[in-house]
Amino acid sequence: MSQSIITLIQIMLAQALQRLTMLINEIQLPKIIDGLAKFDGRKKRYVPYPSLLNDSNPARKRELQLLVNLQTQWELLLEIHPGNIRFVQSFNKYYGHYEQVLWPDSRTFLAIPNPVSFADELWLPESQMLGQFQRDFNNKLKPLSGEGFDKFQEIVQNKISQAYKTTKTLKQAWQTVSQFIDYQNKHYMLAEHHYPKIIAPQPIKFNPLITDKSWVKNGKVLVKIVRAVEHNWEQTADYSQDQIIGWLIFSGIVYGGINEVQMLQWWLTSLLAKEYQPFIKERIMVSPRFVQKRFGNEREEGSDKLYNTKQIVVDMVSQCWLMNYHKSSSPAETTHIIAKLSEDKIKQYLTMVLSDLIKPLNIDLLPFLRFLRYASYYWEGLDDADIDHASVGVLRGMHNTAGLSTQDFYRFLNQKYQHTNEPYDLEHILTLSISKNSTNQKEKTNISTKKIEVRKSDLIVNLTKDFKMDEKQTQQKTSKKPPTLIERVQKRYKQYDDLSEKILLDWVLSLLSRKGPPNNVTILKYLRAIGYEWLYFTTAQPLDIWSEEDFEELYEDILEYKAVVRNNTDIVYSANLLKSMHNFAKAKYNLPSVNFQHSKNGRRVRAELISPQAYQAIITQILGSVDILEREMFALLFILVYRTGMRKKELLGLKYNDIEGLKAATPSVVIRPNSYRPTKTQSSIRRVPLFALLKPNELSFFINFVQSNIGGNSSKFIFTLSSEQRPIDDHVPLKLLKRTLKDISVDDNVTDHTFHGFRHTAVSNLSLVLVGHSDLVEALTDYDESDVLRIKQGILGEHINAQDRWYALSGIMGHLSPERSFEYYNHFATLMATYTLSKADITLPERTLYNVTGFTNKKLKENNATVRNSSVSIPSIRTLLFKNIIEGKRKSPKFTVESCDKQLLLNTNTPAADELFGRYGLNRVQLLLQTYDKEMPLSKAAQLANISIHDAKVLIERASEIIDITTKRGKPRFVKLSDSNTPVLSPLNIQYQSDLRLLSLLLSNAYRLREKSETDWTWFIEICREKLSVSRAYLPFRTEDEKELQRFIGIAEKLLPLKRWLVSSNEDLLMKTMSSTDYRDIKQQSNDSKNALHIGIASQDHRERTNKWQYSPLLRFFVHMMLITDETLSIAN
Repeated sequence: MSQSIITLIQIMLAQALQRLTMLINEIQLPKIIDGLAKFDGRKKRYVPYPSLLNDSNPARKRELQLLVNLQTQWELLLEIHPGNIRFVQSFNKYYGHYEQVLWPDSRTFLAIPNPVSFADELWLPESQMLGQFQRDFNNKLKPLSGEGFDKFQEIVQNKISQAYKTTKTLKQAWQTVSQFIDYQNKHYMLAEHHYPKIIAPQPIKFNPLITDKSWVKNGKVLVKIVRAVEHNWEQTADYSQDQIIGWLIFSGIVYGGINEVQMLQWWLTSLLAKEYQPFIKERIMVSPRFVQKRFGNEREEGSDKLYNTKQIVVDMVSQCWLMNYHKSSSPAETTHIIAKLSEDKIKQYLTMVLSDLIKPLNIDLLPFLRFLRYASYYWEGLDDADIDHASVGVLRGMHNTAGLSTQDFYRFLNQKYQHTNEPYDLEHILTLSISKNSTNQKEKTNISTKKIEVRKSDLIVNLTKDFKMDEKQTQQKTSKKPPTLIERVQKRYKQYDDLSEKILLDWVLSLLSRKGPPNNVTILKYLRAIGYEWLYFTTAQPLDIWSEEDFEELYEDILEYKAVVRNNTDIVYSANLLKSMHNFAKAKYNLPSVNFQHSKNGRRVRAELISPQAYQAIITQILGSVDILEREMFALLFILVYRTGMRKKELLGLKYNDIEGLKAATPSVVIRPNSYRPTKTQSSIRRVPLFALLKPNELSFFINFVQSNIGGNSSKFIFTLSSEQRPIDDHVPLKLLKRTLKDISVDDNVTDHTFHGFRHTAVSNLSLVLVGHSDLVEALTDYDESDVLRIKQGILGEHINAQDRWYALSGIMGHLSPERSFEYYNHFATLMATYTLSKADITLPERTLYNVTGFTNKKLKENNATVRNSSVSIPSIRTLLFKNIIEGKRKSPKFTVESCDKQLLLNTNTPAADELFGRYGLNRVQLLLQTYDKEMPLSKAAQLANISIHDAKVLIERASEIIDITTKRGKPRFVKLSDSNTPVLSPLNIQYQSDLRLLSLLLSNAYRLREKSETDWTWFIEICREKLSVSRAYLPFRTEDEKELQRFIGIAEKLLPLKRWLVSSNEDLLMKTMSSTDYRDIKQQSNDSKNALHIGIASQDHRERTNKWQYSPLLRFFVHMMLITDETLSIAN
């Protein structure tokens, strides 16, 4: 073959291979950015199509840019770190396509001008070309290796953390990364999760337990200073006035934990001005009121200045210096000193006493603020000062908390209450007393039973579209005039009918219609800032009947949600927008005025606590004054809110099927969303352990009420009127509270409490129980030692002293974070922390004590001071210091709260536990009978009802015997026949909720009657057994049975008030028998066809429109169940 032919063949082979390479490069493997971006050869990276970017919103632009960056980085790493091809899916579909392109006739023929016989050798077989193609294609298809993916993950994490700063954009970015990884797995890899998901870095929680090198380093310097100071005190006998004040400040910081500048200044002011008061266990307490930046429990009227008040127990070393000061200073001097006190002056006092002392010792004096910050290094380690780190954070100013005002704390400790015997007009309490202009007024005021799920309304999305469409059409010139933005919003107004949506729409319209309105971009920014949360928290809520405290709680919850969940740092901006919208709605919809807690200078929190005496007086007043059918329901409402702190909406939305553990007498309630009560956040869905939080008598009261009222329908709401199915209206609890507070107040100075104040009280009380000292629990609550242990175990489990106590408390309360509990609800935090420090076992040399206080050795011995090795245990002179400082104001401080009745008297009378009678709730006995009637084996029926098999046998046997109680005609008196014409064991059901309400009281009084007069009890049940029947729920008495009737009425009055009984007969017999004033409360109904007196429990006849009465089946049901459960009663016919 000539050289020219060979050269030609080589050229053609090279061209064929070049064509093959080009074809391989033209293969378009799937990419997530297909149709979204192109490769820019100059920049050597992918770039989004400009047209797409121009038509995209900011979120979509960020997503597109991130996707092209990810694709670019991925392909760069693929070249450096190729992986193993065996992990990749089959791509044979590409081979078939390119085979037809390369070999249309199964061979490739090289055209040679002069073909010769050996030209066949120059044919390229298909297998050879395909093999070359596959090798090159596989190189392109190789996945990213494990090492390459690790580098990709590292690059992605670094770039995202630098480029995206807000929680929202970070969340979107990581969703895009997950989408990219999922795409690679789905389109390339055999294994579904070959490339693992890249876990987004989680934000680090603030942890007050963290101690850094600076804390240790500066703390050690501070300890040296303390040692030098204590030595100096022992050597120095005479002090100037300025030195005494300086050492008083030093003691407060180092021994008392007063490590916040403003609190320190006014703590000192209160001590110098003798504004201290005696407290429990011979403690001295001050309640300084001071200006605090950005947080407080009072806002000065007409300004944004915030004040806070805290209750502080004065440490004993500070008491020593305080005693010295008042011995050597006149009132005039004190007034002059207080007038000049400031942060700088306090700093001067402290620097003055320390600088000359530590300079010769070569100890560097810490700057004032650093001295305050690191003082906890010393006082945390004091003997017997067992203080938790969250409380350390409170004293260091790391957690905002508010105490009570001085007046409120005094009232909390000392207010006395009375009981007023005055029945309440329930209709007045149920009626909403304020007029409403809302669009919902024509309907029932409580609209929250509407079947509406709380959602992020699409209203915001639609309004955003309207704003963007307006902007787009403004830029376009069209012959037809488009609708204005106001017209578009007004059109939306017709689509949404919920009050919360109308308020938002009206507010937007008012902004657009304002003279010199904000531009549309600004209004849309307002809308996005608060619109979603407003609708999320308020949709389907009866805003038109909400009170001021309801709205305050709402706005607190919205702003907490934005701060904690949405991680918004500037919630004041949102607060101002909410304030603007509320003020608008106040004018248009007559909403109540609201004092907004947040402003540009900080937020005010409501500090409010209900004392144990007030709580007991409220329950007693309700049980005595509210109608008998509703009193237990209302009492239970206030018991639960005081003990559990549940929100009003959560309580009113409780159903019987929200209760767990009732059979085991360890009930909890599960807070979860329903048609009435949408939960506000995920943390709101929780389990509240009533068995732990309620006191034993309250728990019995709860169980009795539930078992008596649940009936056969567990999906009913608990807090309803006896004649209603829906919960009581939102305004009713507060209105009843206001009336009750007025009646229990001894004088005209009526305590002003809100219903939400019970939630504050529950958080504060449970904080004391879980973390506080037992002295404070005993003094400030009505819990005893057994209550404390039960609550701790119920909330914390086995490890009751673990560090998660604050998180457990916030979980029970449905708070998003413990900070919420501290800032808004725990008003004992500072008191708890300083009381704990007051227990510290500090020792000082005897000489030091003499130099500071003047107490001689003789004086110490006379007062039983503990002296060892010439050192005095400071706690042992507590009484001595107390007497000298208080100066006889109150020699033996005993507060009302210390001696208040710890046991609230409730109708929870139950028989002894060794009796079958009353051992099980009636609903459990009824469940046993019902399941046994369905031919379920006794063992299973007993297990289902949670009744022991022995007791179940007894109950079934007695129920079977009752079948034999028959009328003169031989028909069963108490049971009906089943479809198969056989008697059933179950009693006849009670139809109306009002009858179930009476059952609870009836049972309580029955237990009491049985205990006090078994003869009357037995006679009453026996005569009922003889006269009641399936067809009649009353007892007939003939004219000659007058004495029996009188005895029956006498006993019946002990079971239910006479106004709950009904007597009917002919008019003459009624006049003759029932005319006595003793019977005037009994309801009487004339019926001339009757010749005997019929008596039974009265029930309103719901079949009639008039107020006629009928006989309730309650009496028959009650007697039937008593015959089954009381083994002392005879069943014989």
